[in-house]
Amino acid sequence: MKLLPIIFLLFVGLFAKSQQSFDDKKRAEAIFAISKYVTWPNDKEIDTFKIALIDPNNSLENALKTLVQTQTLLHNKPIQIIRFSSIEEINNCVTIFANNNNGFDIDKILKKISGKHTLLITENYPFHKSMINYIIVKNIRRYELNEPKLKEEGFILNELFVAGAVKTQADWELLYKQTDVQLQKEKEIVEAQNVEIEKQKKEIENQKKEIAIQGEKITKQREEIAIQIKQIEKQKAELYGLLKQIGVQQKLLKTKIEELNIKEAELLTKDKEIEAKSKILESQQSSIAEQEAKIDEQKKVLNEQLAKIEMQQLILYLFIAIILLISVMGYFIYKAYKVKKEANRVLKQKNIEIMEQNEEIRQQKEEITAQRDEIETQKDEIVIQRNTAISQRDEITLQKKEIMDSILYARRIQTAVLPPSKFISQILPDHFFIYNKPRDIVSGDYYWMAQKDNKTIIAAADCTGHGVPGAFMSLLGVSFLKEIINKIDEIKANIILDMLRESVINALNQAGGENEGQTKDGMDMALCVLDFNISELQFAGANNPLYLIRNGELIETKADKMPIGVYDLKQPFSNNLIKLEKNDSFYLFSDGYADQFGGPKGKKFMYKKLKELLISVQANTMQEQMNILDKTIEDWRGDLFQVDDQLVIGVKI
Repeated sequence: MKLLPIIFLLFVGLFAKSQQSFDDKKRAEAIFAISKYVTWPNDKEIDTFKIALIDPNNSLENALKTLVQTQTLLHNKPIQIIRFSSIEEINNCVTIFANNNNGFDIDKILKKISGKHTLLITENYPFHKSMINYIIVKNIRRYELNEPKLKEEGFILNELFVAGAVKTQADWELLYKQTDVQLQKEKEIVEAQNVEIEKQKKEIENQKKEIAIQGEKITKQREEIAIQIKQIEKQKAELYGLLKQIGVQQKLLKTKIEELNIKEAELLTKDKEIEAKSKILESQQSSIAEQEAKIDEQKKVLNEQLAKIEMQQLILYLFIAIILLISVMGYFIYKAYKVKKEANRVLKQKNIEIMEQNEEIRQQKEEITAQRDEIETQKDEIVIQRNTAISQRDEITLQKKEIMDSILYARRIQTAVLPPSKFISQILPDHFFIYNKPRDIVSGDYYWMAQKDNKTIIAAADCTGHGVPGAFMSLLGVSFLKEIINKIDEIKANIILDMLRESVINALNQAGGENEGQTKDGMDMALCVLDFNISELQFAGANNPLYLIRNGELIETKADKMPIGVYDLKQPFSNNLIKLEKNDSFYLFSDGYADQFGGPKGKKFMYKKLKELLISVQANTMQEQMNILDKTIEDWRGDLFQVDDQLVIGVKI
């Protein structure tokens, strides 16, 4: 108890010192400080600490909002700043501030807030007219408490705060007298300022005239802009026609490629047949060469035998002569004759065999020559077919290049209509990432972002189809979203989706029901509206949910199970309200990431793994999170084909 006076003196000294050079910034700090020293009877029922001002201008309101950015909680509750221009506008609030210099009737204010547990803080009002009333004397704030009114509303005040208050009406009136001198000086300053204001008014009139001249120039510029917008719309129409032609050319190209592949397969088959026949021909030619060599050897042997026979004939003639002379030698002559006869028989037999072999070889040569001629003819036909195929391939290559150039130009247009990275960085500096990985050159997934009425709209959409058809739908979606945001009066996530659905149905002539031939195209979307002033997020989803991660725990907000497009059980979309806390992270995405096949068994990645991955990267920066997402899905996919466009948007509060 002996320490209480010492603590009180320190408290009053510090409190008074802090109020030197009193301005709206100091008033804002005073309102915060006073609110800390009071306990509300309905504290548990208060969700948001609403501080209200009755003030014709917004200078003090701006000072309070600036202070809220550094002091986000009061009594462990998020803070909201409200300004009323008149007493009639006053509604539900926790604390309200009024300055007597603005001329508001204190009795009417008390009557308006009576019984609602609203703390009234005022400045420069008479003694005991308010609940907590302060006055500035020599740049030092002094205050008085109307304890009966405070107890009547159930408020409990800090003991040191009560001890520092002015106790009697006499003391308060003395303080008022001291302020009169200051007020007189301030009036003189105000009069001097009024003279200066008159001068400034004249300057303002001159500036208004210049502004009027500039306004005319701006009107002309707006007309020029309108003409440019019409030209852009015309170019968009031409682009839609070009994209349709690209779709037709892609189908023709696919057909021609299939025909070319069939012809190439036929040519490969004929090449193999020719190679087989060539091998057979070479084998037959080598066999003929071997047979000719054998015939030559047999001719040599036959010539040698003929020479021997001629020699034997000469000898025989000599023997005959001798036999005539010598009869004894007759036996030998007869024997030699028999040998000669046998040799002639053998020679005739060999001549017959040689003639037959020569005839067989001649026939084989004729067959081989015919086959060779046929092969040469086939080779000429193959060369002609190859030249035709090369010509077709060159034509298809040219068509491919033209189509690819058209698709690349379409990608440039699709990229141009999406929000630029510089605009996104201004809205969410260093607190976001956009992982956008199309399956083809142009994408059916798209992201979108805009600002209106101090609210930020973020959307992640997945259109029907891939490539060029999906890109068509993405251009429609971006165009409709811009149109909706420009004409909507109240920014609500579910209303935006409802209006977008009607625009898509009307644009695609979707009648609904069971009509044959109607298109079922549309898009899935996750859309949220961020209000940083009150730390609140609105979410509406068409098939795609929202993941919020807080303190290492993932909270899923489910989407409505219906698309943006024709649907048999069409109902209004739901609007989900989420109170945000510091260090919260939330994610919007399409189904392409979770549906990617890969891994050791070639299965889908699945949403369970995506949730675990997002929880595991919370300690990383947003850029690092995006890099981890990319590496993880690429390692999972491996050599498999990317089955769908992939889009993930992450935002950290």
